[in-house]
Amino acid sequence: MKKATIVKKAKFVLSPMKKYVMDSGFRGRILYTKCLKSKPIQERTILYEAYHGQSMTGNPYAVFKYLIQHPKYKNYQHIWVIQDESVIHEEYKQIRNIKFIKKDSSKYITYLATAKYLINDTTFPYYFQKREGQIYANIWHGTPLKTMGLDIKKRGKTDHKNIQRNFLFTNFFVSPNKYTAEKLLHSHDVYSIFNGKVLDSGYPRVDLMFQANKDEMKKKLSVPPDKKVILYAPTWRGTLGNEKNESEKLLNDINMMQEQVGTEYAVLLKSHYYAHKFFEEQGLAHLCVPNKLDSNEVLSVVDILITDYSSIFFDFLPSKNPIIFYAYDVDEYQKDRGTYIPMDQLPGPLCIHLEEVIESIHNIENINQQYQDIYKKFLQEYCYHDDGNATSRFVDIVLEGKSSDKLFQTLSSKTKILIYCGGFLNNGITTSVINLLNAIDYDKYDVTILDYASNDKQEKWKNVEKLNKNVRFIHRVGTWNATLSEWYRHVLMLRRGAYTLSMKRLVPIEMYRRELERIIGNTTYDIGIDFSGYSPFWAALIAFGNFKKKSIYLHNDMGQEMNKKVNNKYPHRQNLKVIFSLYNYFDNVVSVSKLTNEQNKRSLNKVVKNIDERMTYVVNNIDYENILAGREEFSEELVIDFKNRKFMLSISQDHYNHLELTGYQIPDEKDINFITIGRLSPEKDHEKLIAAFSHIAARHSNAKLFIVGDGDLKTSLLELVRKLKLEEKVIFTGQITNPYALLHRCDCFVLSSNHEGQPMVLLEALTLGKPVIVTDIPGSRSVVEGGHGLIVDNSIKGLIDGMEHFLMGKELFEKQFDYVNYREEAMKMFYEKVCLPEDQTG
Repeated sequence: MKKATIVKKAKFVLSPMKKYVMDSGFRGRILYTKCLKSKPIQERTILYEAYHGQSMTGNPYAVFKYLIQHPKYKNYQHIWVIQDESVIHEEYKQIRNIKFIKKDSSKYITYLATAKYLINDTTFPYYFQKREGQIYANIWHGTPLKTMGLDIKKRGKTDHKNIQRNFLFTNFFVSPNKYTAEKLLHSHDVYSIFNGKVLDSGYPRVDLMFQANKDEMKKKLSVPPDKKVILYAPTWRGTLGNEKNESEKLLNDINMMQEQVGTEYAVLLKSHYYAHKFFEEQGLAHLCVPNKLDSNEVLSVVDILITDYSSIFFDFLPSKNPIIFYAYDVDEYQKDRGTYIPMDQLPGPLCIHLEEVIESIHNIENINQQYQDIYKKFLQEYCYHDDGNATSRFVDIVLEGKSSDKLFQTLSSKTKILIYCGGFLNNGITTSVINLLNAIDYDKYDVTILDYASNDKQEKWKNVEKLNKNVRFIHRVGTWNATLSEWYRHVLMLRRGAYTLSMKRLVPIEMYRRELERIIGNTTYDIGIDFSGYSPFWAALIAFGNFKKKSIYLHNDMGQEMNKKVNNKYPHRQNLKVIFSLYNYFDNVVSVSKLTNEQNKRSLNKVVKNIDERMTYVVNNIDYENILAGREEFSEELVIDFKNRKFMLSISQDHYNHLELTGYQIPDEKDINFITIGRLSPEKDHEKLIAAFSHIAARHSNAKLFIVGDGDLKTSLLELVRKLKLEEKVIFTGQITNPYALLHRCDCFVLSSNHEGQPMVLLEALTLGKPVIVTDIPGSRSVVEGGHGLIVDNSIKGLIDGMEHFLMGKELFEKQFDYVNYREEAMKMFYEKVCLPEDQTG
């Protein structure tokens, strides 16, 4: 056996073992998977997690406190997730059926996989996936005043991804009011695919405000019985690294308040963890409410609440005591994040300066009168369940399974499509899928895109912005839950594909199904589509997913793609080797033109079973409205003259607010301007086109060639142009956001490709009525045959002859392209071949 083979096999065997030893997260996921697969669900076990284990408070605590005192649940096991022991309430430390487990410990992983009931007010970690038989109740930690998820003005594109994932696993989304459910489910883009139930029954934690022993609470807060309490509960504005500055402001504010309001009140601060730590270090912890005390129990003794954007004021409303809003940075906050309700429409005065807060305290009786009506309105709209019995309603419905008129669903009855589109980079696949998704009938279809959360390329987000706003994204966060055996089988699959009988038996189908479920939660999709067709990972997830119909797209002559060479490497060979073996697990293997389908049938006839039934074609869609609108987007304000040439300048802004200035030369009407559009990669064969154009340029002094696009071969193509002394004749524009204006100004479109599926750029050129010249390959021929353009031999001479044909004034097309009818036919094909018949939908 060769040394290289021995090394390769040793690496295959040892690599997962090394990862198991070195990577605690990997070990944890393996343990979690084993528990999911083999350990039974513990029917009388409840796991509680509040604020990621940072406290033993809030809604989970209210439910726990109710159950631990209820005789019916005396035999239940209560598991509390904690970050450290300091958050544990002393009275619960020695009770036999209460356990405290560290976040992400082996016990945590085990109970997360096996506890019957899971109660959380935020999210479980990315590896969590609710198994069948578990009941997950998410009781979110507040009625949102500040914007959430996708509604946050300055946010990361995928910051909401794990919250979204948790919501999709939730059986009961417990809400204090319908407003909260609407805002949270919509802002995390799950409203119409949420497969659980909304329990609109009130927050259990508000019950604690009604039930708390006020005398005991004042003792815990070291407040004399005869003193009134002012609680200042601001939103944390600091960031890691500047905790001191934020905390010092809080200290100065509460000191000033206490000094100005006199001895009638005790002023307390309910602070964030980091601020509380600062106060402890300064020996001023007595000014803060201890973190382990529940906020709603503290509210039971509060006479005046001062807050800003925190949801705490909604919980406080049923006390009918006054609220003052101290938002000294309101303009900045609205600009960066925003609120759902205007700050000047809240049930209390909006104060920008501390002096205004103090003045409001001194005039609190007038404040009560002034805001009486709006206070009542807020109580009616947001607190209609706050009667002290929300916890008992929760227990009756979630643990006892009782029916209730307070349950409702938001799940749409539309046919649900789950689609992987690729990386949304600048290429024909991206253009094609954008056109398709912008043409779908959203009255009938609900579309979700699967996506990698890690892709941060600006071109991706520019393309995503072009999508119909009905389309939602689910971003993959984290990685596989798998056993060691499954890992080995997966790696073997990526090496060999599923061709032989032995390999088909080794394919870790359960692992792929588990991963898809980890990403999409409990939602069931009717149609699964791998529109990209180049990623073994997504192909496997959809191939083995539970859909009524599964399709994978072939955007090219896949035999040619497998053998494509870029910079002495075969970029697609190994991936396509695996993907070809998965075609048999799809209902449809979809090429994008009739002739390309025929070519792919010939290439794959030894791979695909039942080839005539399984392999079909659906032509690419076009967005002709966008193409026609884009042709006029030259703005005179952005055109400059430079050395007797005109240039189009473009200023763009990325999601980091960085400005970018780009530009390209505008065609001169005195010239004969040829244009080609496409990535600079081998199959497009720009080298052949440049070589042919060099002959045209030698004969026609006014001939120009515009090359639009970018890619791996840009450097070598620029060198070829310099070598042929065509720098003044061949213009590289780079990637253009809107190429249609430039295309419209050019005279003739030329495509020199060696293989294509169905070139989107040809459809765009024909929509603009441009004469086209194409090399004789199936994908291009399928578009222009029948009189829509000139087909030439796939050679330098063929391209020369074609361009000379145009320069001699000869017509290149016999009939106009009917883009309206074309799109109608394209969508009809998609609905009939990729989607479900009417009787199978829903």
